[in-house]
Amino acid sequence: MMRLIKLLLLTIILIAFINPVDSTAIKEEDIWIFQGSYELGVGERAYLEGFTVKVNELDSDNITTATLLIYSNSVFMESFEVDSGVNNEYIYDGELKINVASIENSKVSLEIYKHKSELVWVTDIPKTAFKTGDSLTGNDYRITLNGINEGVAEVVVNLDGEEYERTYTSGAYEKFSEDFMINIVYINKNTQEVFIETLKPGEPQIQIDAGNIQESYDPDDYVEYELVVTNNGSIPLHGIILTTECDDGKVELVTQQHSILEPGKKKKFQIRVKPDVEPVTRNITITTSVEGYDYRGNEYNNEKDTEATVNSYISIEKEVISKEKISEDPEFGTEQYFQINITVANKANFQTAVTVTDILPPEFIPNDIESTEWSMALNAGETKSIGYFASSTEPGDFTFEPATVVWKDSGETYSMQSNPIEGTFHVSGSKVMLQKEITSSYMVVGETIDVILKVTNDGDKDIDISFREDMPDELTYVVGERQWHGTLAAGDVKEFTYTVKAERAGEYYLPETELSITDENDKKDNVVSDELFLFIDDIPAELEEESYEETYNQVDASSAYSSDTTVADPDITSVEIMKFLVSSFATLFTVIAIVPTFAYLFISRVYK
Repeated sequence: MMRLIKLLLLTIILIAFINPVDSTAIKEEDIWIFQGSYELGVGERAYLEGFTVKVNELDSDNITTATLLIYSNSVFMESFEVDSGVNNEYIYDGELKINVASIENSKVSLEIYKHKSELVWVTDIPKTAFKTGDSLTGNDYRITLNGINEGVAEVVVNLDGEEYERTYTSGAYEKFSEDFMINIVYINKNTQEVFIETLKPGEPQIQIDAGNIQESYDPDDYVEYELVVTNNGSIPLHGIILTTECDDGKVELVTQQHSILEPGKKKKFQIRVKPDVEPVTRNITITTSVEGYDYRGNEYNNEKDTEATVNSYISIEKEVISKEKISEDPEFGTEQYFQINITVANKANFQTAVTVTDILPPEFIPNDIESTEWSMALNAGETKSIGYFASSTEPGDFTFEPATVVWKDSGETYSMQSNPIEGTFHVSGSKVMLQKEITSSYMVVGETIDVILKVTNDGDKDIDISFREDMPDELTYVVGERQWHGTLAAGDVKEFTYTVKAERAGEYYLPETELSITDENDKKDNVVSDELFLFIDDIPAELEEESYEETYNQVDASSAYSSDTTVADPDITSVEIMKFLVSSFATLFTVIAIVPTFAYLFISRVYK
């Protein structure tokens, strides 16, 4: 048990000796830390870590002299005078050093330093084991272990062409230049090994990120977001100055300051830009640059462009609300109507005349208004609303288009559409279509034709329908469905056919058919077909029935609508053929004889 305790104590002691140089004492230095360069006018301040320096006044007689004030944690501490000559440096309480670079154009250019212990060095090459004769090469140096004598390491360092012979004990370190340090971590006498690490000055690294950017901004609002500055380097960043610029707007704070940013830490800055007022929606670019310094005054910087969408000073929004018709409404057909709301706003600081247009689906009609176009003047910052109702003349699924606003700015015409209207709006109700046709519009007395009625329920409700056809005096009913009463389901089509016979020659119009309909809510309506033209011809008395049938079938066979498609073809006798040939020859001879006679008379008249 005692052996275990001794071994544990020995391990603790070894760890303590192996890692003494990992303490911050080696990597930190007690030096004047550069805090930044500032150019200040009267009343302007430089904010530091725990201190504030303010330019109180400039000597009007001697423009190279200025009075500065020092505040510690916002409490006034001291006032002093500086110039750009022999009195250009001032040290306050051994903590703050102010160097005046110049005083001109009502500005004082300052370099400010703060005395403190700060992290400066970082590991270049980690702890490495050396035996006698081993070497380690870095960017511009070489380390060689010559040997170990009584617990002392004999080391040769070659740096920038110079050779340095040194002896070190465990925990010793030496800074050879502002950029190179050697640390003897531990000397193991038992194994004759030396553990050495090298160090170099660290560097800050600036990262810039933008957060909380909105999708878009109105022109009368500030473009406001967070800018996050992160030090991703290995040592602190001092004298941070953030500068913001925008060609399309006015930056509220052009410059912002922060004293110090430790490695891995973040600082959030609020950016506010008032965008210019423009008639079009566009993206503006906000450029932010960040600069800062390390402990020696080396400058580090980074820059970020942030884009923000700024809307036109004219805006338009449209809303469509479906409403149910009241049950007491006696109107037949659709069961919904629509409330349409349009809002137009002028975000500019001047009056603008606009024209608003809304286009309804073809099946819709507006209620109680003549037109869906409005002209109006919008005062600066004014918002106006337009509301109206519209109804569909038939059921179905409908979509609505955005509304449009048009206006002029500096002689140019601009237009903008409202937000898209999402989704499809369903209109329930009844819609019955009636078509009336006849198989032929030409008849002869005694012939028959068919009359066809086609009824279609295009709605989504069942409909009770009824009709009765009355016959005009010129026609007589033969057979078929000329009356009906029943229910036609949604989406169904029903066809009725009946046959009529021609009784008297003449030109007529078949009367329209009236269809009585009743919906599920017991609302009644009627649908009327078109009138149809009909010509009824007489049978010539001198023609025999067979000859007439042949002629009719050749001339207007396509007009007949019958299930019997057979055409009569009576036999022709030889006597009838002879009569036809003689008659044709006589007619042809007469025509040939007349032509020369007319020619003779014409010539005689011309030359008479």
